[in-house]
Amino acid sequence: MYIVPKDSRQRYTKQCLTDAFLKALETKQISDITISEISEEAGISRKTFYKYYSDQFEFLKALQEDLLVGFTQELETLPPNIFAITPALIRFIDKHRVLFRVVIENWSKGGFVDQVITYLYSTYHQEWEQANPTMSKEQVEYLFHYVVNGLVGIIHHWLVDNTDLPVEDLIQHADALLKLSTPQ
Repeated sequence: MYIVPKDSRQRYTKQCLTDAFLKALETKQISDITISEISEEAGISRKTFYKYYSDQFEFLKALQEDLLVGFTQELETLPPNIFAITPALIRFIDKHRVLFRVVIENWSKGGFVDQVITYLYSTYHQEWEQANPTMSKEQVEYLFHYVVNGLVGIIHHWLVDNTDLPVEDLIQHADALLKLSTPQ
C-alpha cells in the first residue's frame, strides 16, 4: 500500500483485503469474484468489507489509485529520461503484476492506464521537446504517444501472453525498441 491509513487496524484490514483480492484475481475475472470470497479469505466480515468499498469494482479502483500514488513516487526519484523511466516502470509493474494484468485487461478510457499516460505526458513533455529541438511540438506529442503506447503494448503482451519472460529480459527488449524509435 502506498496510501497508508494512519490507524493500524485499518492498515491491517485493508492489507488483508488486498491480499485476498489479489489472490482471487490470480485465477478469476473480477466479475467472478464475490465479496463473500474476499472477506472469507481475508478473515473479516462482509460488513467490514462494505465499510470500505461498495463492491469489488470500487475496490479495484481504490487499488488503482493507490498504484498511481506509488508510481508517481517512484518516478519522482528519476531523471526525465525515457531510458531511465522505462526499467523503473517495468520493475514497478512486475512488483504488482497481478493487479497490472487486471488493469491492462480492463483498460478503459479515463482509467488507470490513461491516467499514467496523462501523468507521464504532463510531467515529461517539456523535456521531450528540449531533447528533440528539430521537431515541432505536435511531432513531439505524437512521438511521445507512439513510444508510450508501444510500451503499454509490450507490457500487455508480457502480462497476458508471455508471462514467463523474466522482467530483466523485458527491460532489455523495451530498451532496444526505444533506441530504434527515439531520436538521440
